Parts: sequence; structure tokens; C-alpha cells
Amino acid sequence: MNLNRRIHGAIAMGLVWGTPTPLLACAALAAWMSSAAVAHAQEGPPQSIVDGVVRAVCQKQVVLLGESPTHGEARGFDLKARITDRLLAQCGFTAVLFEAPIYDFVGLERAVGARTAVAEQLDNAVGRFWWTRELAPWRRALFEAAAQKRLVLGGLDDQVSITSQYARAELPPLIAAASPEGTAAECREVATRHLGWTYDANRPFDEREQRRLQRCARNAADASAPSRSANAADRVMLASFARYADRQIPGMTRGRDESMFQNLVWYLDRMPANSRVVVWTATVHAARAQASLSERPLGAHAVERWGDRVGAIGLTAYAGFTSRAGRPPSPIAEAPAASLEATATSASPWALLDSAKLQTIGRVSSRLLGKFATETWSEYFDAVIVIRQEAAPTFDPWK
Repeated sequence: MNLNRRIHGAIAMGLVWGTPTPLLACAALAAWMSSAAVAHAQEGPPQSIVDGVVRAVCQKQVVLLGESPTHGEARGFDLKARITDRLLAQCGFTAVLFEAPIYDFVGLERAVGARTAVAEQLDNAVGRFWWTRELAPWRRALFEAAAQKRLVLGGLDDQVSITSQYARAELPPLIAAASPEGTAAECREVATRHLGWTYDANRPFDEREQRRLQRCARNAADASAPSRSANAADRVMLASFARYADRQIPGMTRGRDESMFQNLVWYLDRMPANSRVVVWTATVHAARAQASLSERPLGAHAVERWGDRVGAIGLTAYAGFTSRAGRPPSPIAEAPAASLEATATSASPWALLDSAKLQTIGRVSSRLLGKFATETWSEYFDAVIVIRQEAAPTFDPWK
């Protein structure tokens, strides 16, 4: 289903690296919200859902907005964009950080500083999951706010995506420059091969190549860490890529969520004290507790650091369709009759379960974390949004 939307990314708080300044009068903001509500009345979420989430997390410092691990549901995207807009406009949030590679966001920030930034750089940084037509006006609004230094945009992931053009251009020479002279050329070649994924039968990504990549990335990151001459953003890119390379080696225990948390800390440390950020991520990463998860999620790391200043919102669907990164739509299997998804939306197409409702419900089956599991979901989330019927987004062609 094509859910083409009007622009709802009117960012109403300014930021010059952290000093928020109101940009829209209350009347203008109210008029924009009213027109947006009319435009979305047919297919969008009830305003009460957005209002309820905003009330729950408006005073938080870090808000993690989850979505399905397939990253392919248009109604969830639309809802998250609306919530993000309200947090920016009304609650003093001044940054949006995506579960996307950090590298091209560094490139975007540098281009903003040089006044050479273009909207395509944000599209490349965000990546194919959210490269949808429905989100295109919103992405453009984010870019314009960032280009005017009214909003901080960033990425938390250490992985590199197919659209990470800045990473492919910048990481190999960075790694070479931080490597000993005797290995610089080899390490540049190793990094270039991996980032371009130009492996073949003669040069596979086997254990030997994995260890070569890990050694080059780790040595470069360790060498740059104490260097005063190294740029801070270069250091965080090298450290991020080294953590990614570490995970290519069997037996490495530090996970991707911990790496994303370290990058979240890096962003907040660069911003004014008590800056507020929205984290756009998957529900499984947003969870505020590990419980039955094999890896400690990003949300749990954040709660350990910032306590009740962290808000975690889960999102799930009873049924519908999904489309991941431009692939053909596929059905979402209907949830079982006794599941959280089925019972929450039995009488309404949308449901918001706040902390009190989740505590009352107690243990129940849900696929909030990807696969169905029976948990006490109030331990994981401050609130959960359930959508009865999801819709697959539409994607722009490859650029």
C-alpha cells in the first residue's frame, strides 16, 4: 500500500550544537499539527497514540523508538516520524540518532560544517531500510534542519551498509595512515577489499582474511586512540570499524549493541549537558532489560548509564505486510489469538499499552523481540504500540 504523506517533519526547535531556540510560534505549530492530522486522517495513527507516547517520554533524556527487526513497515515508520517531530518541537529534543552506520553521518556533519552538504548524503547515511517514498519529505526536513545546524543527526552502528559511500572512501586511507609503515599498504588493500566486498574464489573472506582485517582495524584504532593529532571523528570511526572487525573473529564476546552504546555516549559527550536525543532503532535494541535476550540490548546499556532518564518504546503488529530495503512485500503472519498483538487490537486498529497496562497484562506471548516469546513486557518497555494491520512501504529506485 502506498501511504504517500504530506511533510510532517517540521522541526520546531533550533540547535547550534545544543542551544535550542524556538523557531515556530505556538500558533504556527498548532496549525501545522492540525493540517498534518487532516492529511493523515484516513490511514494514519490516532492522535491519541502520538499524544500518549509523547506524554510518557517528553521529560526523558534518551528515547529509544523501536520497530520490527525487519525494518520494513510503513505505518510504523509514519508513527515514529510523527512522534520524533513532536519530541523535537515540544519537548526540547535536539538530536536524532539512527541504527545506521556512523561513518557517513560523520561525513554529513563535516559537509555541513563546510557548507557543502547535499540531501543525498543523508539518504546514504540513513541507508536502504528507511529509503522509502513515505519518509522522503521527512528525511528532507531533517536534512534542512541539520544543514542549518538546528538539529544533530547521527548514526550508532559500526557496520557498513551498501550506501556507505563515505566509509568506503575514507576508512581505507585512515586505516593505512594509522598503521605501521610496513603494513600500511597491505591494510589499506584489506580494508578496501572488505568495504567493496570484492572477494572471489582466489581471495575469499575466510578465517585468514577475517584475522587480517581484524588485525589491521584493531591496530589502527589502538594507535589513533591516544593520538592528539588524530581528529576525534576519525578516532570514533576507526574504533567503530575495529569493533566490527573484532566480531568477525569467532569467540569475540563484545556485541553490536555495546558498540552502538559506545557511539551513543560519544554523541552525548560532544553535546551540551543534558541534551535530549531520539534513537531510531529496532525494538529488540530499544529494550531496557536483557532478560531472555542473548545479548544485552542498547536500551539496557543506556538504562545502566542514565537510569530513569531513558525511555524505551516497543512497536509490533498483529498482521499485514512488510518490505525490507526495497525487496518485494511479504505477508506478516497473523499473531496467535492469545498474543499481545491479537488481544490489544481486537477492538481497535491501533493500541498504546503504557507501563501500567503492561503491568496489568503481565506475562503474555508477543513477537516484540522478533520471535514469539512469553515475557512480562513491562520489564522491557515503558510503552508498547500495537498496529493491527501493517503496510509495506514503497522504495525509491537505487541511485
